[in-house]
Amino acid sequence: MSISLRTKIISSFFIVFALLSFLGALSLYNRNLIYDGMMEVEDASRDLKYISDLKLSLDMAVMPANDYLITGDPAEKARFVELVKDVEERFSLLKGAGMYDEGIKTAETKFGLLKQKSMHVLASLPAVHNRRDAALMEEIDALALDIIANHLDRVYLGKRDEMSYRVEAASSLRHKVDAILFAVAAVSFLAIIGVAAYLFRSILRPIDELTRGAAIIGNGDLGHRVDIRDGIEMNLLADEFNRMAGRLGESYAELEKKIDERTKELNEANGRLKALSITDGLTGAYNHRHFAERLEEECKRSARYGKRLSLIMSDIDHFKSYNDLNGHPAGDAVLAGVAECLKDGIRGQDLLARYGGEEFSIILPETGKEEACLMAERIRARVRDKVFPNESGQPGGDLTMSFGVASCPEDAASAEDLVKKADAALYRAKEAGRDRVECA
Repeated sequence: MSISLRTKIISSFFIVFALLSFLGALSLYNRNLIYDGMMEVEDASRDLKYISDLKLSLDMAVMPANDYLITGDPAEKARFVELVKDVEERFSLLKGAGMYDEGIKTAETKFGLLKQKSMHVLASLPAVHNRRDAALMEEIDALALDIIANHLDRVYLGKRDEMSYRVEAASSLRHKVDAILFAVAAVSFLAIIGVAAYLFRSILRPIDELTRGAAIIGNGDLGHRVDIRDGIEMNLLADEFNRMAGRLGESYAELEKKIDERTKELNEANGRLKALSITDGLTGAYNHRHFAERLEEECKRSARYGKRLSLIMSDIDHFKSYNDLNGHPAGDAVLAGVAECLKDGIRGQDLLARYGGEEFSIILPETGKEEACLMAERIRARVRDKVFPNESGQPGGDLTMSFGVASCPEDAASAEDLVKKADAALYRAKEAGRDRVECA
């Protein structure tokens, strides 16, 4: 039975259109898969932020009890209540996000114990120099560290690994799309070969061009476009093919952009979290925990390589009196100003830390005692010469600091002993009239 040319052309066009429609539907389906992958990455990023915010809030919740022991300010109780409320709200966020596993549950239980101990400290009288509550404060710090390091960090690392897995899965999905498109292009090519025998030579070249374009795109070159101008029908088909390739390229570009953005956000969040975990929020100096870790490392390095090492312990003179007269906001401003003076007076290799309250410490690697004492003297003069608000009410009319210096190995062989020696020298400076430097 003979078949008319019109029938052959219509039949061939129908077959090609059906294949291209299937390819378009497959592209739309794969685009939805890509979108789902992006949403999973976004959910994982949100979970990481919840845990990071909880760790930061928990770290801040320990501060009121510590500051209360230093200053005796009753306002720390109200601040503690607000911080506890913030921590509990963040635990609730984790519950709502479906992250309330055994690790989070244990962390919340231990936080309840931390809250009880902190309330005990905040309810004690007198607050300042209370040895029993100071020991309890050490338990609180250890409990907070346990919650963060052994529970929240474990959940955080798990979520981070999950995030990495999802990013890798999204990347794998791109290769899967390439493979599927290549397979569909190959099937389209074979189908076109099957109907090519029924077509006249005048329409073979456009079909061949479409097949070649589908194969190129299937191999990953999403910028390729076909150029066919052999009649209205073929022109429309070519334009639709190019639009489909353009949408596919846009989908790929959007996915790559989202993955890059989420990866960058995750890296920035990790950097901010690390900086917050070792930095004192008020002064910008390193915190006590980071100071202890670095001093231990430097003492070991000094012992191993025979390098000199010095430590400066310093304390703001009559700081409690200044706080009582001018208020805590003014006291906080003084702490920040003093920290700036100390930063300006040390070298790039040195480490400045807020040891606690109004006390600061400086680790001086590869520095002997004589050089360290000279540096402490320069810093002392710098602080004395700096103009602080309302410092005229201080004894002598100036806000000053006292310094104690000790060196390794001549004064101590361990980090703990070095701190004790420098602290003893600081005590002598206080006893000798303040605003001075004493060496061990």
